[in-house]
Amino acid sequence: MKNRRVRALWIGTAVLAGLVGAALVFATKTSRVMLFQHGTPEVPGNRAFAIMNPFRYRRPEEVAVELMADLRTSRCDQILRHLHSEDTRICTVLRQDTNPKLIWREDEDFKRNLVYDLPRSKSRLWITSSREEGGFVVSSVSLVR
Repeated sequence: MKNRRVRALWIGTAVLAGLVGAALVFATKTSRVMLFQHGTPEVPGNRAFAIMNPFRYRRPEEVAVELMADLRTSRCDQILRHLHSEDTRICTVLRQDTNPKLIWREDEDFKRNLVYDLPRSKSRLWITSSREEGGFVVSSVSLVR
């Protein structure tokens, strides 16, 4: 009886390892940034999530995280003016909501659109960056409530 349980455990572990291995092989072979996406990023407050490709190029996300950190400082208004955004709610919302989650990403040739869910304020922060000679630079930021 005990041998059957051990054998079943080994078989289950082998099947799980095979599935994980297959998923990793699929992720390395595909150029897709999001492997699975549920929900829509346009509607704040609704459930939306994405399973991101672990092998994606993350520099646009790093730039977005740096921007969000800068927008939590006293220079927020100045940064928004530089980005031609007059939505001062962004500063207040980001100071309150310190745990944004990337729920959607769209890559174009020279542009990246990232959408972060801000659950506390039931908002979505849209950050667009473009590729320039020095790397990715944020070109716009907006808040949808």
